[in-house]
Order: sequence, then structure tokens, then C-alpha cells
Amino acid sequence: MSVAVCPDAFSAERDRIAGVRVRDENTAGGGLEYVRIINDAILGKYIKINMQCLMRLLFGLAYTNTINASEILAITPIPGTSHWNLMSSVLEVLIDRGHKVTIVSSFPRKTPHENYTHIDLSKSMPIVMASPWETVINVYRPPIECLEFLNAVQQQTCRTTFEDPQLRHALSTRRYDLVITELLGSRCDLYLASRLGVPHVAIVSSQMLTWYQDSFDSPSNPSYVATLNSPYPRPETFLQRLRNLVNYVTVHAYFKYVDRGAAAVGARYFGPGHPDAETLLRNVSMVFLNTHSSFDMAKPLATNFKEIGGIHLKPFKPLPADLQEFIDSAEHGVIYFNLGSVVRMEDMPIDIQNGIKEGFAGLPQKILWKIESDRSTINLPKNVKTKKWFPQYDVIRHPNVKLFITHGGNSGVIEAISAGIPVLGLPIFFDQPRNLELFKHWGTGLFVDYNNFTKEEFVGKIKRILNDHRFKENAVDLSRRFHDRPVSPQETVAYWTEYVLRHDGAHHLKSQAVNTVWYQYFPVDLLAVVTAVVASLSYFLHRVVAKTLATVRHTFTQNYS
Repeated sequence: MSVAVCPDAFSAERDRIAGVRVRDENTAGGGLEYVRIINDAILGKYIKINMQCLMRLLFGLAYTNTINASEILAITPIPGTSHWNLMSSVLEVLIDRGHKVTIVSSFPRKTPHENYTHIDLSKSMPIVMASPWETVINVYRPPIECLEFLNAVQQQTCRTTFEDPQLRHALSTRRYDLVITELLGSRCDLYLASRLGVPHVAIVSSQMLTWYQDSFDSPSNPSYVATLNSPYPRPETFLQRLRNLVNYVTVHAYFKYVDRGAAAVGARYFGPGHPDAETLLRNVSMVFLNTHSSFDMAKPLATNFKEIGGIHLKPFKPLPADLQEFIDSAEHGVIYFNLGSVVRMEDMPIDIQNGIKEGFAGLPQKILWKIESDRSTINLPKNVKTKKWFPQYDVIRHPNVKLFITHGGNSGVIEAISAGIPVLGLPIFFDQPRNLELFKHWGTGLFVDYNNFTKEEFVGKIKRILNDHRFKENAVDLSRRFHDRPVSPQETVAYWTEYVLRHDGAHHLKSQAVNTVWYQYFPVDLLAVVTAVVASLSYFLHRVVAKTLATVRHTFTQNYS
């Protein structure tokens, strides 16, 4: 097996942010200056880097060759690009460690690998493309409707996956040691690990999903921990806490209701006799979260929860010549604009489309605009360059790119934080409002509400971010925090996955609360007994005192009557 090399892509990016260029608005002529974020002496810096390298190598040696190469089976819950980016990044780490991976998905690997077997579902489950605006607003945005949609999609994915003849053949001819799935809208895929009798590792492509929190006893007190789709990073006012509590209870209850079919899916394909879906969920050995406490609000996490935010980040690649020239030649810098793959610009309300184009036309900056459409956009300003795809992470790391306008998808959020670039958000659904509120909380960005969109507000907030150097400084500081970790996300995945394999599922890491019934978890039985005892004693004392007083009164009456 391979040992972690030094420096890797994550540590290289960490070193890059040690010095970034920002525009000094207080300098005559608006010249550029280098702002040093890490002010170590030269010798001290090199000692620090070398010590990090040595620790990284020792860390890799500590768990290299401790177990034999394992057979790992992985399936995806939905044929969505952002979900696949996380899953594929996790699997690549395990392949590099020498493990053999079988993946059932709609995303074939670009280059073959001897340790990688792909079962292709692209014909039966086409990759998810953009949706109509009405679907986005009426189905994806409301929490209950969105959860119902995700549940239906994932249960259909389970049926399609479990019916695939290649998977059925693999299950009957190969022996697997571990199953990896993604937690999303249903627990139907949990029956695969139960059928094989092997440990189960799960990944989450965002912060922890609210409807799964209590199953792992990962404390999520709605008094101070915002639910996934809350429009604030943390509930502070009375009304926010009330709304958060209602959302927490509603989503939990509705998920249990809407996912009743998970057990039926498991029984249909793997036979009866398996535990119920909730029991299987509580049996998951390890959960990898695509987030990090450096930018997400700090909260309690169960011992078997590990943060791997940034695992999908790739080393820098030179930009195409035309793109490099476009950015380098921008006298006032470049703004990068991308609303993801789910929403097409042509489907958005016409007033928003026109407001964005007219707003860009009045700016001195050049604009790189990723548009998910096969149709050309009419009346584009001269300072705008559009394409269906840009190397986003490489673009926003260019020092002349000054602002990232985004919908707030989790992958783009992590890329912006890593790159140290300010953000203007246009959130639309799911976790996007909360993601972008985090940028506002840390002073690294702002956002506009599409319900009340105006060109004036859109342009005003762009100018505010570009003209206030504090946004850039805060973004660089947030990036520095994000990269300041003892080990990289790749090393985290490698170590803890192999830990699960070495220790037969590592169930000792799980909280004992997962096997505790609700009336014991909330000590209802103890409170009931204590209440009964106190009530009984109170009643007894009351009777004793009453009888004593009656006796005294009777005696007094007899003696003085």
C-alpha cells in the first residue's frame, strides 16, 4: 500500500494561502500588495513545514500494511454530480491504499484501474440534469416536499440498483468486507450491508442531515443547533428557536413516516428476517461528513462522526490559454458566476435574468459566467464570457478573480473557503440559505434573496464586497483556519475506514445511547419513580401531620372543655 506523500494537494493549498494578493484600496493607484497571513520567520516556517511533513509520513507509516487489501462495495443514492464528486473522492483514497472497490453508479471512471470495478447504471439511471424553475421552487425548496422527493428518488435508485444483473452476479460470486453508501433520503440501501453481514460506512455530502441526527445520538439540540434547511447559521431569537424546534420535530417525524417503504425494499430483494431500517441505521459504523468545524458552526458530534470537508479538492492545474488571457487582462479583476447544475438561467424569472445581465453590464470587472444551457444567451454584455463548464476551483484561486457569485451548493462553498475568495450568494433551496448565511456570519460574503431580487441590490452588494477589503481579509483568515488541521481529509478517510475494518466494525465508538429506549434516554422512568416516591412521601407526611394535628386538637378540646 502507498504511504501519504508530503506535500499533498491539501497541504500544498494550505501553504499557498500563507501569502495572497489583495487590492489595497488605501494605496495610491490601487496597487497590489502581498498580505502575509502566516508571519513566521523564514527559518521557523521551513521548520514548521518540515515537521508537518515528518508527522504526515509517520502517520502514514503507522497504519500502512496493518491490514490486507479489502473488497469494498459502494452504491450511490442519486445520480447527481455533486454527490458523485464526494463519493468518488472517498473511493479514490481507498483505491490508492490498495483496496479493491466495486462501485454501482451512473458515472464511469475516465481511466481504468486494476482495483476498480464499475457497474454502470447510466442507461437505467441517467445523470440528473437541470430542473424547471417551478420544480425547484415548489418541490426542492420546501423541506417536507424536498424530503418526500429525495425519498422517492432514492427508493427508486435502490430498486434499480438491486435489480441490476451485474450486481446480483457480484453478490453471488465475490466476498465483500465493507459497504459504503451515502445517507440521503431513504434507509433502503442499508439492507445491502445487512445482507452481506459486513460493516457499513456512510458518507454525507453536506452537514449532517437533520432527520438522521437522533439515530446516531449526535446531539442536535434545536435550541442552538440550526436544522439543515434553516435560513440562519444558529437560532438566536425566540422566534428563530421556535421555528427551528418546529422544523426539527416535523422533519424527524415526517422522515419516519415517508420512509416506511425502506423495509419493504430490503425484504423484496434480500428476503425477510433483517432488522428494521432504524436498527440498521443505528448499526452504521462510521459517518464521514462533507463539512468542517472551521466554517460550520461548532456543535457536538458523535465519536464515530468524522469531518472530511475538502476531500474533493484537487491540485492546481494551469488554466486554458484563452481563459488565462481573459483573466490576466482584466484591469479591474474578474467576477466568477455559477448557479450550479440544477437551475438553468433560462428557467429563472425574466426579471432576475434581465437584472443580472444589466447589472453585469454596468460593472468595470470582467465576468466569467457558467450557464447550464445549450441555447445561447441573448443580449449578453461585452464584459461577459460564458461557457457550460469552467475549471471552477482553478479559476477562483487566480489572484485576479475578486468575487465568486454562487447558489451556495456545498462543494462550491468548500472551494470558495479553501480559495479564500469573498462570496455573493443567491440561495435557492435545501441547505443553500444556511450555507450562505455562514459566509455572512464570518464576514466573508453577502447574499441576495431571489424572492425580492432587484438589480440595484445585486449590484450594490457586489460593489460593497469589492470595495471593502475586510471581506477579502476575512475570507483569507477563514481559508487559513480551514486548512489548519493535523491530518488531511484523505488521511482521515484512510485511517478511519481501515480502523473499522481492523476492529470488526468498531462498534465500540458508537454512543451507548443508540441502543437506549427513549424513556430511558430522557430518564422518563426515573423521573416517574422519583415523582411517585416524592408524591407518596408528601401524601404520607400530609396524613401524619394531619392526624397529629387532629389528635392534638382533640386532646386540647378534652382538657379545656
